Amino acid sequence: MAQPADAALYATGEKVFKGNCASCHKPDKDMTGPALQGARARWEGKGDIYAWVRNSTDVIKSGNAYANELFTKWNKSVMTPMALSNEEIDAVLYYADNYVPPAPKTPTDGAPVPAGEPQDVAFWPWMLVIGLLLLVVALSLGGVRKSLTNAVRETEGRGPVPDRTAWQSFKDWAWHNKTFASVLGLLLLTWGIVSAWDWALTIGVYGGDTVEHYKPEQPIRFDHTLHAGKADKGNLAINCVYCHNSAEKSKHAGIPSANVCMNCHQAVGESQRNPWSTAEIKKIHDATGWDGKAYTGTPKPIEWVKVHNLPDHAYFNHAQHVAVGKLECQECHGPIDEKMDVAEQWAPLTMGWCIQCHNEKEVKMAGNGYYDEVMARLEKNEKLGHRELKEYLEDEKITVKELGGWECAKCHY
Repeated sequence: MAQPADAALYATGEKVFKGNCASCHKPDKDMTGPALQGARARWEGKGDIYAWVRNSTDVIKSGNAYANELFTKWNKSVMTPMALSNEEIDAVLYYADNYVPPAPKTPTDGAPVPAGEPQDVAFWPWMLVIGLLLLVVALSLGGVRKSLTNAVRETEGRGPVPDRTAWQSFKDWAWHNKTFASVLGLLLLTWGIVSAWDWALTIGVYGGDTVEHYKPEQPIRFDHTLHAGKADKGNLAINCVYCHNSAEKSKHAGIPSANVCMNCHQAVGESQRNPWSTAEIKKIHDATGWDGKAYTGTPKPIEWVKVHNLPDHAYFNHAQHVAVGKLECQECHGPIDEKMDVAEQWAPLTMGWCIQCHNEKEVKMAGNGYYDEVMARLEKNEKLGHRELKEYLEDEKITVKELGGWECAKCHY
């Protein structure tokens, strides 16, 4: 397909489309709603397309025949009102009519790492090899030493050195090298205690830099990179709360129902993104009972495997961190929009990790209605509890710790 004549108008339409229309429409294919390509021509002489986009409900109620035909054809689903100007609507329609599909990406799943790209190399196998080589050298030198000693004793008219076990030889060596043996023993004891301590700290920890991330196999391989990744990298850039819709108003972020998936996948049944994507979409259709044309009424529950699981004695509230603290999901869940084709536990979620965050994280008070009273007291230099707020501002910021984020009862009550 040829490139659009008005590249600037096309770019504007693409931006408006992705920000307002892409969750229900495709430019060239039917989705939850009809394809936008040719929409202006289909509406020609049948009504005001601008009024339809801005408030489809009013157009339907007005008795417009074509609007009611669309309403009936698309399962009586109502389009969300759009606060768009005529110029923005014109740009979207221009983009749809001149849509140029992106070139399909070459599948990279399971591809080898490109030449020149650094790869992680395990350190312990090399240490094991070096240790075994040193042991072989030590045993060889011990044998040579014993042979030489016996040769000397033979010239002196004495018998050979009696055979001893390895343990007897070690005790004899340690007795004649007490200082060195004591230092070596102390170092080995210290190393053993530190190693045991570090190991104990990783019990039940499934994330962070030193522990393998917990990445369970899910019944459906949901690609977070594709769905939540940035649009400039060819991804869909869907906001996290579209699927995890309770994250801003509840303790739990929530697992989306399959119906949320079907908002898009009722129309999207295949993908060229990865070789396995189409098969995974088919699993969603099977779970909801969608046969490609209608629901059969025989849904099956999707048995997702929980990834992030805090101990029962620890309290965590998503809404407090997302809506009040204004944290991005990636601060706790890691680069889930960039590197995770399957969700994994990126952060260790230990008490120390949370405490460190509360110690460093600055509270964003300006423009945050939750802290209006605190800001008012700060401006008047009034006391908040038993301390003056001014002392908190020695570093020109107020951290979560300074507002009580280290109090035990905040997380353990």
